[in-house]
Amino acid sequence: MSYAGRSSRIAIAVLACAGLVVPQVVRAQSPDTTSAIHYKGLTLTPIGFIAAEGIYRSANEEADVGSSFNGVPFDKSTASNLSEFRGTGRQSRMGLFANATAGQTKVSALWEADFLGVGTTSNSTESNSYVLRIRQAWGQANFASGWSLAAGQMWSLITTDKSGIAPRAEWVPLTIDAQYSVGFDWARQFAFRATDKLSKSATFAIAVEGAQTTYSARGAPTNFVIGAVGGSQLNGTANYSNDAAPDAIAKLAFDPGWGHFEIKAVGVMMRDRIWDPADTIGGTRNNSTTGGGIGAGILLPLVAKKLDLGFSGLTGSGIGRYGTSQLPDATINSNLTLAPLSTWSAMITLEAHPTPKLDLYAYAGEEYVSNHVQTLDGKSIGYGSSLLDDSGCMTEAAPTGVYAPGSGSPCNADTKDIKQLSIGFWHRFYKGASGTLQWGAEYSHIDREAWPGLAGIQAKGSDDMGFISFRYIIP
Repeated sequence: MSYAGRSSRIAIAVLACAGLVVPQVVRAQSPDTTSAIHYKGLTLTPIGFIAAEGIYRSANEEADVGSSFNGVPFDKSTASNLSEFRGTGRQSRMGLFANATAGQTKVSALWEADFLGVGTTSNSTESNSYVLRIRQAWGQANFASGWSLAAGQMWSLITTDKSGIAPRAEWVPLTIDAQYSVGFDWARQFAFRATDKLSKSATFAIAVEGAQTTYSARGAPTNFVIGAVGGSQLNGTANYSNDAAPDAIAKLAFDPGWGHFEIKAVGVMMRDRIWDPADTIGGTRNNSTTGGGIGAGILLPLVAKKLDLGFSGLTGSGIGRYGTSQLPDATINSNLTLAPLSTWSAMITLEAHPTPKLDLYAYAGEEYVSNHVQTLDGKSIGYGSSLLDDSGCMTEAAPTGVYAPGSGSPCNADTKDIKQLSIGFWHRFYKGASGTLQWGAEYSHIDREAWPGLAGIQAKGSDDMGFISFRYIIP
């Protein structure tokens, strides 16, 4: 034994005799397998991951890891002739889940954030300084009676659940794409939700949630107000609608022992203000318009823990924003009132788990929005008009200052239909007490089709997208 080794053993022995250390401290320590932190009466669980991701698109959407499905460039346009590559770590996520028991009541709370927010100075030139944004921030109380109350920012009740109805039980596509997949209905917004466990297999919930009308109209006059840019503590570059009431959503879910089944309904109230000092269309006034829809979700474990089949759908009027493609809720009538647009969305999902380390997925989805066209002062107004010129939608614009035939042709095309097929996988290198290290890849093809315009010209576009992701998920 070396002199240094003998000296170390002698020093430890002296300290042990003095009661300053105990012999066990010199033994190799086993890894800490604690999954949570205990603080007073709370159990705290860190959540999140670090992500490094790459994106390739055959057509340039000018988008980061969250695709712009309703912004797929039309064929032959400048953007359709440019591919797009981006590398990003912005989907990295952090958060904390807290839960405790207060008598017979169980309380919990979640905070979750990522870096997909955009500030007025955000850019990708040098420091890539994008901002932290709230994904979720809510609290919940579960009572012994079977009722629970939840409030804060959370996944909308319109989102399909895996089982029952509860925050953190939502079914979310496995995609790397942060905008998920066409046909997926969701929102993350303010909500106050009450849930009742009706029986062992049935759950009912009702919620009021943050309202926001999305609007699109060609040829609309300026003497009405549907919204305004944000003021104090709102985004001064974004438009906010003047909604009079929150959206109302209800859901009934069944879990009979095999599969999950749910039906849901949503009601919305939209509002605009008509400026009509000459009293030609009823005078200056506020006008409210209602809309709503119904939907369903089904998840079936075809092979227990190995293969899952799913279906979800939503149809109605004035609810386009609940689809991931963000089709418009409404357009305008000739009397300047809002006209809710009919929409529907549908999605079929297949997820396989052949081994504990591998997940495979395939999703097919579609979203549709109707047209609505009227005339005002001899001009076509509304959405999806066949009387407007779309000849410039599928021609390449000339660079500034350069003349090119056809470069001045207008593009008035409004989206009619969006379809997408996505396939992908996740493979875990390691999963244990130290967290999870995994990588994944995804391919998707998307088609966007507009309502035909003048002379039957119909603008169409498509995009082939590939994603790759490496993630370390904290334990």
